[in-house]
Formats: sequence, structure tokens, C-alpha cells
Amino acid sequence: MNRSDAEKVNKLVSEMFDRTNQILLVVNNSYDVELRKNARLAIGKVIVELDLEILEPIYKQFPDLRPPELEAP
Repeated sequence: MNRSDAEKVNKLVSEMFDRTNQILLVVNNSYDVELRKNARLAIGKVIVELDLEILEPIYKQFPDLRPPELEAP
């Protein structure tokens, strides 16, 4: 992947993480315990896959794109 595309993907995935946090804020206020549990599990799976399968290869190729607060796995 070239740097320009890596920067775009990194930004888009970051925006996706922000959106998932917004979903969790809404869902966590739900009285439906099953919904909260299922949403957390689904979002957790999505975040792990995005991180490991998309972001980590980008950070390996372009280490400077890794946010300073994010440790390498």
C-alpha cells in the first residue's frame, strides 16, 4: 500500500472506531441487557479485526502512523 492510501485508510478506520463508541454510548443506555451484551461482543469483534487485519499491517509499513498512545501488539 502506498503512503497516501495508508493515511486515508488509517483515518477512515479511526472514524469507524469513533462511530462504534457512539453506538456503545446509545446501547449502554438501553434497558435491554441482551442487546447491550450482543452489541459489545459484535463491536469488540469488529474492532479487533480492523486493528489486526487492517491497521497493524499499515503500522508495520508506516510506523509513524501509529498513534503514540497505541502500543504495538
